[in-house]
Amino acid sequence: MINFRMLLLLFVINNVESGRRLIGFNFKSLSPTGHKQCLKMCIAYAECLSVNFSRNRLLCELNSQHETETDQVTVNTSETEDFIYIPRISFSKHIDVQAERCNNVTCSIGKMCVRHSLNKTSCVIARCIQPMPQPYIGSSAELQVDLSAFTGNRKGGNVGENVYFTCPPGTVVMGSPTIKCLANGQWETRPRCQVCLEASDPSGAHYWGTKSVTSTGKTCQSWSSQSPHGHSYSEYTGNYCRNNRNDNPKPWCYTTNPSVRWESCDIPNC
Repeated sequence: MINFRMLLLLFVINNVESGRRLIGFNFKSLSPTGHKQCLKMCIAYAECLSVNFSRNRLLCELNSQHETETDQVTVNTSETEDFIYIPRISFSKHIDVQAERCNNVTCSIGKMCVRHSLNKTSCVIARCIQPMPQPYIGSSAELQVDLSAFTGNRKGGNVGENVYFTCPPGTVVMGSPTIKCLANGQWETRPRCQVCLEASDPSGAHYWGTKSVTSTGKTCQSWSSQSPHGHSYSEYTGNYCRNNRNDNPKPWCYTTNPSVRWESCDIPNC
């Protein structure tokens, strides 16, 4: 039998104007069994300040922000469809908060309150609240990459989630384009990017990346060394692949193998 609180909740939800959605602040999406569960999940997260709920799709979006003068709810567009927007400050009008989980527990940001029994609750890590770390690209003092253009997730991620990132212009992803948010609330690693060859510089005459192995896996000889191979390229530093004199179709280096003087390096195209 539906009790009075449920009837009140249904009445309020059904009378909230549809086609309203706060876009750009969603930190977690859920598929609850109904609108009541959507509000309960928001209560469990300290950083949840509002929800967007889709009745037709039973989709619940938890937002880290509520509507302000500068952050306005989007109304009646293809992105809002059947969504309703409910700020946390109005939850008491929708639901008897005293009856819900974790009402008297305040978890720190990034943790979720979990109710184990009627009187027992705990706060568990639910999110990586720190932005994705800056990508590892290399240590060459000559490297010129605008890290401010890194487009990784700046709002953190949920535990167990693989979050995509893209590398700054002039670089490409090394390995997987995702990193995972671990159960301890930390990112598993730094994103890895490598300098690539621009279409306007296919021979790599302006390549300043940190690749230091040849296309067959041989380690490059340091440019400051004359062993095992003597040379006249004193302007180069480190043991990075170079082609600044444009004397080869691709960046190259002398190898540390006495039997192989030099080889080209496998540098990806941008």
